[in-house]
Amino acid sequence: MNWKRILKWTGITVGALLGFVVLFIGFQLWGFGRAVARVYDVPPPDVVPSDDSVVIARGQHLAESIGGCQACHGPGMGGQLVEDMGPIGVFHGPNLTTGTGGLGSSYTDGELARAVRHGIKRDGRTVLFMPSMEFNWWPDEDLVAIVSYIRSLPPVDNAEPPSTVGLLGKLLDQFDMLPMTIAPRIDHGDRPNAPDPEPTAEYGQYLVMSCFGCHGEGLSGGKIPGAPATFPIPSNLTPHETGLAGWTEADFVTLLNTGARPDGSEMDPFMPIAMTSAMNDIEKSALWAYLRTLEPVEFGNR
Repeated sequence: MNWKRILKWTGITVGALLGFVVLFIGFQLWGFGRAVARVYDVPPPDVVPSDDSVVIARGQHLAESIGGCQACHGPGMGGQLVEDMGPIGVFHGPNLTTGTGGLGSSYTDGELARAVRHGIKRDGRTVLFMPSMEFNWWPDEDLVAIVSYIRSLPPVDNAEPPSTVGLLGKLLDQFDMLPMTIAPRIDHGDRPNAPDPEPTAEYGQYLVMSCFGCHGEGLSGGKIPGAPATFPIPSNLTPHETGLAGWTEADFVTLLNTGARPDGSEMDPFMPIAMTSAMNDIEKSALWAYLRTLEPVEFGNR
């Protein structure tokens, strides 16, 4: 047996495989960089903020509940560290007020609205991590309401550093496993039209989009791809025996309000209870109605 020849060809094979892996990763990183650099020709919506207290209250509700804005941008929308996800990235919610370090002074009303609906920053490039595709279905009046609420807030002096996406985060983005670049995932010419807010599965189908990021588009939960081992594992929301089979609407609403399961155990604090508890009765019932229409899927298939 010619060991030298075997070792030679083994080395060549391993080297070729490593070279392929490096080229493949390099191509994915190039794709991510290309997505980040792209400038979108999407004009800002024509939005005029209102000082009507009802409109502002609606905007506050959106920010605190189905929009999840305060979960990322912090109380008062003054910015905060959202999550340090190690090799995936470090994510900050920027200050949206007109205080020092806030985007409120540099962004026009239309540019704020465009970031919400289209996931596009002031410079025309994509936002990172902000899940605009989960609420770009909001009707025009809700878009006006959220901008009106932001404009009504007192200035907060705080300059958050920009979010950074790590190597793993870039790869997960390119594999469409954990979206980081948002604008490429939105159809900017065809906005979904949600039904009127009613406690129906049809309306709940739009509300549930905010659950996809953690529970997966199949909503059966499981480990978030690439997440550190210390991260909590999202639950199964389908009516499977490993999910919500046997639950009642009252059980589900209690979970949204308090984080407590029917057996008395508590959800991990990673679950945004402040956000879900701020949802109104119509939204909670609509979400439950939609989840009951799902096919039972075993836990972990996301």
